[in-house]
Amino acid sequence: MSRTVKGILRHATGAAVAMALGTALCATPSAAETWKFYTYSPQATHPNVMGMQRMADAIEEATGGKLKLKVNVGGSLPISSTDIAQAVADNIVQIGADGFFLGNIRIGGVLRLPMLLNSRQDYAKAAAVMEPYIDEALAEQGVTLLAQYVYPLQSAWSAKPLASLADMEGQKMRVTSPEQAEFVQRFGGVPVTIGAPEVAPSLQRGVVDGVFTASAGGGRIWSEMLKSNYRLGPNYFNSLVIVNTRALERLSPEDQAIVRKAAAEAAAWTSEQLQTSEAEITAELAAKGMTITEASPADVEKAVAKMQDYWVEWAKGVSPKAEEALAKVRAAVGH
Repeated sequence: MSRTVKGILRHATGAAVAMALGTALCATPSAAETWKFYTYSPQATHPNVMGMQRMADAIEEATGGKLKLKVNVGGSLPISSTDIAQAVADNIVQIGADGFFLGNIRIGGVLRLPMLLNSRQDYAKAAAVMEPYIDEALAEQGVTLLAQYVYPLQSAWSAKPLASLADMEGQKMRVTSPEQAEFVQRFGGVPVTIGAPEVAPSLQRGVVDGVFTASAGGGRIWSEMLKSNYRLGPNYFNSLVIVNTRALERLSPEDQAIVRKAAAEAAAWTSEQLQTSEAEITAELAAKGMTITEASPADVEKAVAKMQDYWVEWAKGVSPKAEEALAKVRAAVGH
């Protein structure tokens, strides 16, 4: 065999070895990656934070530790509750549980329109209608919707007597959306917008008199500063579990599927935990001296009638897509 042929063979063999080595190196799993996860709730023992921790644990286990999520409670990072979607879009945090998204995703306010949805069945129908609209709005900001969970119907709580719509007049009520603020104003109250971590000190200082929340939500957290609960609810409060789209797309398809599955399962678990504990916590609070008043049919009817024109007005002020979405939701729930 000539030297030339031998040289060619040696070169070919070396190239093959190098190629094989490169392939092996490429196949080597990447180092573990840790994502920041931020939620607005300030208590680690609250079901929504526990649900998000379940999601983090499931992802770490299913990816074999390649992807870890560090869950941060509300107030632990310098991010306002109203800026979570923007923080995810900017990749300051990679995942967020965002209940205060309406400043960024206005069309999502259809699900918060006062007195539009009056049962969990109504909410489920409306959420299914709204998901494509919310997906699209988030995508424009570089954010992907993974799942959402929902609290029981928000009702009115106060440090003052509150046992009817008439009692709301003059009270400073903490609200979680412009739509809820409109409800308060139409019944003579004063809406105040503050994040969840600021509610307790604001109640203590009298900055606000009351809040709209569920027993399973703020009811259990702020009960020591509240005296009455009127079980009339203007709306449900939902939270979007969102992820930075580029961060998600950098994962392998298998790991993306793991993240989506864990989010969906954690959100379903959280919704169920919140609903299951609602009646139990309400009864416990009543036993401790909280004045609990069921909404009168007359007040419910009055509230629905008072808000219907606002639904149309609101959608018209947002966009034609919002009008379209509202029409579909009204058809779905029979309003």
